[in-house]
Amino acid sequence: MNILYSSLFLSHLEDILFFYDERNGSDTFSRKLLQKFQRQIGLLATMPDIGRKTNHANIRILFIDDYGIEYERINNDIIIIDIYSCLTNPALRRFIKA
Repeated sequence: MNILYSSLFLSHLEDILFFYDERNGSDTFSRKLLQKFQRQIGLLATMPDIGRKTNHANIRILFIDDYGIEYERINNDIIIIDIYSCLTNPALRRFIKA
């Protein structure tokens, strides 16, 4: 399976990593967090159903630490839609756990 990333996901991921760079004065934590995201997203290529179902049939959420990664499986592609902090207001999320 191919893993594709939306521009929304990439923008929000960049914001998250930049936040930790600025807060910590170093990119050490950000690099470790990015590696964790990459490792877990990589699992989707072989196990696309590991994410939790949502209120939309084809969209799942992969939880990694305090973050939710929304993705959709379309044929042989996994499209990473967005990433958000689980610490934010749940009412602001587009998809909810089923």
